[in-house]
Amino acid sequence: MNKYEAMIIFRESLKDADWDRAVETVRGEIEKLGGTVTSCTRLGRREFARPMQKQRSGHYGLVAFELDGDKVGPMQARLKLNEDVFRVQVVVAPPAPPAPPAPEKGADDGIAE
Repeated sequence: MNKYEAMIIFRESLKDADWDRAVETVRGEIEKLGGTVTSCTRLGRREFARPMQKQRSGHYGLVAFELDGDKVGPMQARLKLNEDVFRVQVVVAPPAPPAPPAPEKGADDGIAE
Protein backbone atom coordinates (compact mmCIF):
# COMPACT_ATOMS: atom_id res chain seq x y z
CA MET A 1 0.00 0.00 0.00
CA ASN A 2 1.10 3.54 -0.75
CA LYS A 3 0.86 6.52 1.58
CA TYR A 4 -1.26 9.48 0.48
CA GLU A 5 -2.55 12.77 1.81
CA ALA A 6 -5.91 14.20 0.79
CA MET A 7 -6.82 17.86 1.20
CA ILE A 8 -10.59 17.84 1.48
CA ILE A 9 -12.73 20.95 1.35
CA PHE A 10 -16.17 20.49 2.83
CA ARG A 11 -19.03 22.82 1.88
CA GLU A 12 -19.46 26.05 3.82
CA SER A 13 -22.93 24.92 4.91
CA LEU A 14 -21.36 22.13 7.02
CA LYS A 15 -21.93 22.89 10.69
CA ASP A 16 -19.08 22.52 13.17
CA ALA A 17 -21.05 19.83 14.97
CA ASP A 18 -21.24 17.79 11.73
CA TRP A 19 -17.46 17.79 11.16
CA ASP A 20 -16.89 14.42 12.86
CA ARG A 21 -19.72 12.80 10.89
CA ALA A 22 -18.31 14.11 7.59
CA VAL A 23 -14.80 12.84 8.39
CA GLU A 24 -16.17 9.45 9.43
CA THR A 25 -17.90 9.23 6.05
CA VAL A 26 -14.58 9.88 4.30
CA ARG A 27 -12.86 7.34 6.57
CA GLY A 28 -15.55 4.80 5.70
CA GLU A 29 -15.04 5.29 1.95
CA ILE A 30 -11.29 4.72 2.32
CA GLU A 31 -11.80 1.62 4.46
CA LYS A 32 -14.38 0.17 2.01
CA LEU A 33 -11.60 0.11 -0.58
CA GLY A 34 -9.20 -1.68 1.77
CA GLY A 35 -7.25 1.35 2.99
CA THR A 36 -6.47 2.68 6.44
CA VAL A 37 -6.62 6.27 7.70
CA THR A 38 -3.51 7.17 9.70
CA SER A 39 -4.42 10.73 10.72
CA CYS A 40 -6.98 13.45 10.23
CA THR A 41 -6.31 17.12 10.86
CA ARG A 42 -8.94 19.83 10.92
CA LEU A 43 -7.59 23.03 9.37
CA GLY A 44 -10.69 25.14 9.95
CA ARG A 45 -12.93 27.33 7.82
CA ARG A 46 -11.18 29.49 5.23
CA GLU A 47 -12.35 32.02 2.69
CA PHE A 48 -11.73 31.31 -0.99
CA ALA A 49 -9.82 33.83 -3.10
CA ARG A 50 -12.89 34.07 -5.31
CA PRO A 51 -16.34 32.48 -5.18
CA MET A 52 -16.58 29.02 -6.74
CA GLN A 53 -19.95 27.47 -7.56
CA LYS A 54 -21.66 30.06 -5.30
CA GLN A 55 -19.44 29.04 -2.37
CA ARG A 56 -17.37 31.72 -0.63
CA SER A 57 -15.58 29.53 1.88
CA GLY A 58 -15.07 25.95 2.97
CA HIS A 59 -14.03 23.78 5.89
CA TYR A 60 -10.58 22.32 5.20
CA GLY A 61 -9.26 18.99 6.42
CA LEU A 62 -6.12 16.97 5.78
CA VAL A 63 -6.48 13.19 5.81
CA ALA A 64 -3.42 10.93 5.68
CA PHE A 65 -4.10 7.36 4.61
CA GLU A 66 -2.67 4.21 3.05
CA LEU A 67 -4.32 2.71 -0.01
CA ASP A 68 -3.41 0.72 -3.11
CA GLY A 69 -2.53 3.02 -5.99
CA ASP A 70 -5.17 1.64 -8.35
CA LYS A 71 -7.94 2.47 -5.85
CA VAL A 72 -7.23 6.20 -5.48
CA GLY A 73 -9.28 7.12 -8.56
CA PRO A 74 -12.35 5.16 -7.43
CA MET A 75 -12.02 6.70 -3.96
CA GLN A 76 -12.04 10.21 -5.40
CA ALA A 77 -15.07 9.34 -7.55
CA ARG A 78 -16.94 8.06 -4.49
CA LEU A 79 -16.11 11.20 -2.51
CA LYS A 80 -17.44 13.41 -5.32
CA LEU A 81 -20.84 11.80 -4.75
CA ASN A 82 -20.82 12.95 -1.11
CA GLU A 83 -22.92 16.11 -0.70
CA ASP A 84 -20.70 17.50 2.09
CA VAL A 85 -17.48 17.28 0.04
CA PHE A 86 -16.77 20.30 -2.16
CA ARG A 87 -13.28 19.45 -3.46
CA VAL A 88 -10.68 16.69 -3.00
CA GLN A 89 -6.99 16.79 -3.89
CA VAL A 90 -4.94 13.63 -3.31
CA VAL A 91 -1.13 13.61 -3.40
CA VAL A 92 1.52 11.03 -2.54
CA ALA A 93 2.63 11.67 1.04
CA PRO A 94 6.12 13.13 1.31
CA PRO A 95 8.68 10.71 2.70
CA ALA A 96 9.51 10.98 6.39
CA PRO A 97 12.67 13.01 7.05
CA PRO A 98 15.71 10.88 7.85
CA ALA A 99 16.55 10.42 11.52
CA PRO A 100 19.55 12.40 12.75
CA PRO A 101 22.70 10.30 13.03
CA ALA A 102 23.42 8.85 16.46
CA PRO A 103 26.55 10.21 18.17
CA GLU A 104 29.51 7.91 17.93
CA LYS A 105 30.71 6.22 21.08
CA GLY A 106 34.10 7.40 22.26
CA ALA A 107 33.82 10.62 20.26
CA ASP A 108 34.72 13.90 21.89
CA ASP A 109 31.60 15.02 23.74
CA GLY A 110 32.82 18.57 24.13
CA ILE A 111 33.72 18.31 27.82
CA ALA A 112 37.11 19.73 28.63
CA GLU A 113 39.26 17.92 31.18
